Amino acid sequence: MASGRFLDPLTLLRVAPLITSTASLTIACDSHFFLSSLVSLKCQRPTVNQVAPRYFETFFWRALPEIFVTFGLSIAFGVANARVRAPAAAAAWAWYAGGSAFSLAHFAFVPAIAWKVKDTIDAKEAPDGGAAEAIQGWLNVHYVRMALADIPSWACFLVAVVKTLGPV
Repeated sequence: MASGRFLDPLTLLRVAPLITSTASLTIACDSHFFLSSLVSLKCQRPTVNQVAPRYFETFFWRALPEIFVTFGLSIAFGVANARVRAPAAAAAWAWYAGGSAFSLAHFAFVPAIAWKVKDTIDAKEAPDGGAAEAIQGWLNVHYVRMALADIPSWACFLVAVVKTLGPV
């Protein structure tokens, strides 16, 4: 039998930013996995350079809506939780606000990422086209963004949920 605590709308609001930031972090980890695997094929670099511009373009445009939705919801749910200062969540409101701030910080990397995206999509589809190097440049910024924004956001939301829903 389901506990009323898990169906309570306030409980769902408290857990929502952790769920959406987990989805964001999953997308970031998947991006790392798929793109770093592609550029690590050093013996196949000419083939990668021929295929990568269109692959990355498709990959990027398909992932972009998911990024906006998951980070947007993380920000919105985090702010909502920070504003709804129920007695049980008094110690967690700053963690929700911090999680929202780190989620928003993800977008501070747009200028650095935008140039890497452009370089990759505009690379020649040729053995010496340079797409693999451009994707590696994107990955380098991506790693920093994950370390400085995405992981701290998730961690803040995790602490907030534990503080809010932990034993009273």
